[in-house]
Amino acid sequence: MLVVVLALWAAFTGYIWWAMNQPPQKFGHVMAGLPTPAYFVLPFETMWTHARAGHLHLGDAAPDFTLTKQDKSGTVELAQVTAKQPVVLVFGSYT
Repeated sequence: MLVVVLALWAAFTGYIWWAMNQPPQKFGHVMAGLPTPAYFVLPFETMWTHARAGHLHLGDAAPDFTLTKQDKSGTVELAQVTAKQPVVLVFGSYT
């Protein structure tokens, strides 16, 4: 019986690990259906820290990305902007 429980726990942990490494929309969809008790059987904080650690180091160039303009009139790609002028990316919370 213990072997079955451990196998189910390992499979569940693997599924959550897979979900944590997916784009935010897919991860959110998986987490939205997760029952509250599931949060108590996995080391979520440790898994999340490793899944989202990234590989950037101080001084590395920012990876290219595309964002929708605020007025939804189109998109802006980082590579297009940096080709014309220097860009500073500032991340913070204003809450």
